[in-house]
Amino acid sequence: MIDIKNLFQASIFVNAEDITPSPDVMTDLIGLFKDKGFIPTTFQAVNLAVGSAQLRVRLMTPNNEWNVSFAANRIDVTKLAIDYKGSNLGELDVFCTEASNLFERIINKYHKRANRLSFNSNFLLEEMTSNRLSEIYYKLFKPFDFYKENIPFEWNWRTASRISHTIDNLTDVLNIITLINRMRGEIILRDMPTVIDRLQLSFDINTTDLNVDYRFELSHMKYFFENAPKIHETLCRQIEDCIK
Repeated sequence: MIDIKNLFQASIFVNAEDITPSPDVMTDLIGLFKDKGFIPTTFQAVNLAVGSAQLRVRLMTPNNEWNVSFAANRIDVTKLAIDYKGSNLGELDVFCTEASNLFERIINKYHKRANRLSFNSNFLLEEMTSNRLSEIYYKLFKPFDFYKENIPFEWNWRTASRISHTIDNLTDVLNIITLINRMRGEIILRDMPTVIDRLQLSFDINTTDLNVDYRFELSHMKYFFENAPKIHETLCRQIEDCIK
């Protein structure tokens, strides 16, 4: 079902305002991730608390495969595709283990707790005929007459649920969000722009934003990122059963 992997992203929502692009912080981070070969750089991020953009810290590998971004209220670990198929992304559980290891270094250095945890992924499904894409549309939607007679060439399907979930020894609420979009666009294939018409599949698994307490310690982060791939696998399997 999945043909192209675009990105994996793991996030912890912490108060990271003190992790700024100062000489001391940059030196600390370079030492903290010396074995990873990260290059320190910066990016502009809007800080809603002060209502303006601020310069923030980003670490990245030379080929932009790995990015670790330190916004004021979150830290993102992102792995991006560096080839057409995204083969470098590897398996989801391996990424989550690697991301968890990076977070562990940060938490041990800066002694942070998180009030939210999040995992995101983005894929393109295998090529399908226009008729097949339309069949899937009818499986996911119950269109009214106009769209029965005029089948859409682009559409977006999104659903979100909340479930109670135990994270290590803490009972919390997870938001489970799935997006399936029929999209048209251009990608670079063998150095040539190629028009695609495919289904894009995205998942967002995150803890509720209704609880703002900084309640997640390192053990909770590790547990969350160890179990997110299991939820992801269940969703993928059920989607495949639905659209086949």
